[in-house]
Parts: sequence; C-alpha cells; structure tokens
Amino acid sequence: MSAVLHNLSRSPDHALPRPAAGEVVALLGAPEVRAAALRGFAGLRADEGTVPTAEIGLLCARPRFFAWLDLSENLAFALPKATPFEREGLIANVLVRVGLAAQTTQRPGGLSPEELLRLAIARLLLVRPRLLLIDEPFAALDSDAREGLAAFLPELCTQGRPAVVIATGSVEDALHLADRVLVLPQQPGPVGFSLDNLLARPREENSVGFVALRRELRRALDKEGRHAAPEVEAAA
Repeated sequence: MSAVLHNLSRSPDHALPRPAAGEVVALLGAPEVRAAALRGFAGLRADEGTVPTAEIGLLCARPRFFAWLDLSENLAFALPKATPFEREGLIANVLVRVGLAAQTTQRPGGLSPEELLRLAIARLLLVRPRLLLIDEPFAALDSDAREGLAAFLPELCTQGRPAVVIATGSVEDALHLADRVLVLPQQPGPVGFSLDNLLARPREENSVGFVALRRELRRALDKEGRHAAPEVEAAA
C-alpha cells in the first residue's frame, strides 16, 4: 500500500513515503492536517476507523471492537493462526500486562474510555502490525491515566519493528518517541520542516540536546503558523 497524504497535498511530489521498518516518524502541525495525513497512510477517510491487521494497526481515542463479543473473544481475532491453547495463553498474558485480567468476560460496552484504550493496546501487542499509526489516543484522559498508558508506547513502537507514524500536538512526545519529526504545512505543499532526532534513548527533557531540538521544533511550528495567518485573516 502506498503512502499518500489525502487532503494534504495536491501534488504527488509532496506525498510522504511510508517509514522504513523500525522507523518512528512524528507528525506535528494543525490537528486537522496531521489527522488527515495520518489516515492517508492507511488509505482511510477522516470518518473511518480500522480494526488492526498484520498490515496496519491504528491506536486512536475511539478504538473499535465487536460489541457482542467479550474481551477475550475480541482479542482472539488478533491470533487467527494460533492453536486454541496458544491463543488462550497469549490472551491471558496480555490482559494481565494491560491491567484487564479481571474483566476477561466483560463486553467492550461496559468498559471506561481508559479501559477501552488498554484493550486496544493489548490487541496491538498481539497483532504486531507492520505499519502502526498512533493518533493522540490519550488526549481526553486525565494526567495519571495518560501517563500510565503512554508507558506502553515505546514497546508498541519497537515490538516487531513496525514502521510507525505518530500524529501529535506535543513536541515533547514527538522528541521522546520519534526518529524523525515532520512539521506539516497548513496549506497543500511540501513538508514545512523535517528534523532527524539522533538523541540516545532514554531521552531526558532537561538534557541540552533535548532542549535544543524542542526549541528548533517550536520555532518551525511558529513559522508555519505565521505563514497561514494572512490567509486566515483574508477569509475572515
């Protein structure tokens, strides 16, 4: 599947290539632009979701599940080639890891937003997609829940060496996770700014290198915002 930025660029010269296996790319910019760009990698419209497959996995704020199946039955779809014995063990293990072991027989409709995201993370840990798309899944959660779930992101980004694209409004999250950070234009055209993140992991926010890259990205975002401002004023 080719990577085309739907509704972002009218020219194929400006389309973003799919990241290489094991590469993590972060997209910064206006929310609607980065959301459209992220879905472009999966060939999705803005109103569509996707059930993760071995090819594509999506972690977003509203993950989809089969409402009539319980948690274990939902996760079983991630393991079509496993034997019943293998499937039972893998599902039990991953539910413990994400803190849902006590709700195995519950249906998704009875879960809180945080628990639904834990189930989505469990499914992705089982699926191990080749292309993983992450669209600010924790933005609506409180700080404690967000911090707890964000701890799974490094594992999701490295397990099985998927190509990863993260759409985020946080410069800090982009620098913590990504090998390359792109600042997207608000109007159709080429990427406004690209930064290769060579900082060694784990990345400390107070380090000199982290502070310097954060300053550079914020400067690029401000510049892109100024480019769009005259057009916004004209429209008003």
